[in-house]
Formats: sequence, C-alpha cells, structure tokens
Amino acid sequence: MQRAHFVLGLFSLATAVGAQDVDSAALAAWLATDPMARTALPGGEALRTRAECEEWLPKLIDAAKFAARQRSRARWPMLATDASTAETGHLQLGDATMPFVWLRKGEKPARGFPLWICLHGGGGNADAEGPHAWAVNTKEWAAQKSLFARAYEAPGLYFIPRMADDRKGRWWFDHNQRAIDEVIREAVLLHEVDPDRVYLMGISEGGYGAIRFAGNRPDRFAACGGMAAAEPLTTSPPENMRNVAMRIDIGERDTMYDRIGLARRMGKRLAELKATDTAGYDFLVHVQEGRGHGIDYTLSPKWLASKVRDPRPSRVVWTVVPFDTTVDLHCYWLALTTQPARLPLHLTAAIHGNRIHITAEHDGPVDLGKSTPTLATEGSVLVRLDDAMVDLDQPIEIVVNGTAREPRRVTRTLATLARTYAERFDPHFAFPVEITIELAGT
Repeated sequence: MQRAHFVLGLFSLATAVGAQDVDSAALAAWLATDPMARTALPGGEALRTRAECEEWLPKLIDAAKFAARQRSRARWPMLATDASTAETGHLQLGDATMPFVWLRKGEKPARGFPLWICLHGGGGNADAEGPHAWAVNTKEWAAQKSLFARAYEAPGLYFIPRMADDRKGRWWFDHNQRAIDEVIREAVLLHEVDPDRVYLMGISEGGYGAIRFAGNRPDRFAACGGMAAAEPLTTSPPENMRNVAMRIDIGERDTMYDRIGLARRMGKRLAELKATDTAGYDFLVHVQEGRGHGIDYTLSPKWLASKVRDPRPSRVVWTVVPFDTTVDLHCYWLALTTQPARLPLHLTAAIHGNRIHITAEHDGPVDLGKSTPTLATEGSVLVRLDDAMVDLDQPIEIVVNGTAREPRRVTRTLATLARTYAERFDPHFAFPVEITIELAGT
C-alpha cells in the first residue's frame, strides 16, 4: 500500500495554474499511475467558491475509486452471505497475514452499506507454534462467524478477521491499527460503504480492542462496542469519546482482571464528562445481572446500529497519546504536523460562528494524580475547515488559550482539498482550507 506516496502526489496538485485546468480524466489517470512514477499534475490552485469545492470533491472521489481499482491486488474474496461457506481472504500486514471473511447481510441502503468490523476474543499465546496455531483464537474466530448468522444486524457488510499473529494477540497493536484503517478505506472506496456508519465491536479481547479504538481513534467510527470487556481510563482516554457512541456490556460477576470494576469506573468518568458537556458523550455501560464472562451478545449490535457519525462536530476533545507505538496526527477537523515533543497533549477546540476557540494543555485533570493544567506553548495545531463549518468568505477569528489572535482570511485550494482527502480517503475529511496555528503565537 503506497499511501504516503499517494498523499505526496496529491500535494503536487498545487504546482501550476488554476483548478479549472485539471480535468477529471487526467486526475483519474494520474491517480492510477504508480505513485513512485508520478510527476506533478498541472493545475490545482484556488477554488474561488463553495460551489467549486462541491464540484471538485466528487471528481476526487471518482478518481480515487478508479485508482483503487487499478491498484487492487484482488486479495479480497467475493462477498458471501453464509459465513460457513465463505472464502477466507488474507490481508498482508508487513510480515504478518490476517485471515478474514467478508460477508453481506441484507440489501444496500440508499446512502451505502454500514460496515461492521468484528473482533474475536482469545488473545495472545507467546508459546503458540505459529501465527495462526493457537486453537483458542481459532475457536473464538468461529464464534464471531456464528454470531453473524444468528445475532448481528442487517443490513451491513461484515469484516470478521482472525488475529494476524497469535503470539502478538492484542487488537490494538500497530499492525492491527493499519489493518483497520486499510479495511475502512477499501470498503468506502470499493464496496459502497457509508463512511458515517462504520462500527467496531468485539468480545473479551476483541472488546478490549474496541474500547481502546474508541478512546484513541474515535473519528473513524459511528460507534464502538466492547462486550465482556473493560479498559482502564489510562489506555482508553474517555474524554476522546465525546463524538463517538460507546457501549460496554459486562456481566456483574465478571471479576477476573477487575473487568466489572473497570467498566463501572469508565461509566462513572463518562457520566462526569457528559454532565459538563451535555451535547457529547453518548454512552451506555450495561451491567448484565447474574452473568459472568459469558453474556447476551445480541444487545450491543442493536444499540450501535442506531448511531451515525458526525464527522464535523462543533467541539473536539483530543488527548494526544501513543496508541501502541503510534501517535495519530488527526482527529476530526484537527491535525498536527508532527508528534508533540511532550505528551500527553490535551486539545479542546470549538467552533462558534466564525470564531474558533482552542485550548492546549499538559497535565490536565485527565492525568491521574494531577489536577492543575499547564498551558502548552510549543508546536502548532492545524485547523481544517469547509463552508459547512464556517463562512470562508469572511475573516476567521481565532482564540488560543484564552487570547484572541489576528483574524485570518483564507483561500480555498484544490491542493488542500485533495491532500486532506488523500490522508484517509474519507470524503467527510476533505477540507479546502487548512490554518496553521502556532501555540506560542500572539
């Protein structure tokens, strides 16, 4: 997967004259070219109006879909409706290989299929004789396929993977992060998936993964569900779950590894956050009475299926921390140019009309044992905007850490629209304007 080269290639759209000089056929051909062989595409500067942005985004999407089809290595099997007879696909993740089944349930809605990513239980066994040799993970993968048939929601496309390496049995490891990002891109580009209805759910070890993704990659999903699972506040920052729906189903007798205690503490913290930010934090921690580690798995999918992602929330709360060894540089309409020198970094950004408020702190209340925040004054934050969020034809007012900055006038460009789209191939994260805000500025 040549994602980095693809992004750099799209960035070169800004090297010549106007956006009107780039036709869609040339863009599609350019995107279909091997990224290593691409030269700069002529055209791509100013987009004068909102209408021009709205005209160009579908062209970018069509061109990206065409390029994705050209690059396809036919590693995905045909969609199946019966898990018991489905062909097993294999996703290559560097040196690791992730087996999976690719399933369809029901008919496609008008806006596209929901995508469900279902993570099995089990975990890791360092003594396993090979990457797919541990019988526990094999059995748990089979259980997920069985649940697809009898318990999971329709309509939807279902990606049901098997752990890529039983000896490294954690769903939140870097290679699994790459896998989930790739699956979402593939499904949106080539399989008519609605990017605002992507769901991640798992059982036991898979539930740990779903909760961690909700706390570390919330903008990918409409909702996440952890069943028979719970996570500490430190590994899955609950403040980051402001704009992703989160459900935990747990048995009241599930005391091993303090799962029930962790679940209740997560619920308590989310309730505290919601009390001060009532427009966010859609969550449910459901304790199933009389149950242990085995619970009713039919409840969570129904709840998740009712949720739809808001990709441009008016308020973003982002605690920037490593997720395994990766520090993500995007969260909804915020981004970073590089990893912050000091972590964690706590960012809060809100849009009120044409005014944007940003607070950047270290050592905030979410850091256990500390209660006094320290303002962050190093580095920069990128704010990405479109005409649905603010009036781009008027100055943008910016307030950083309580201090008003000089208002900015901005210019829409095809280069920015294309570059931001190419980072995740999510049409709702394509922005024609990007403002760099130095935290130490005045």
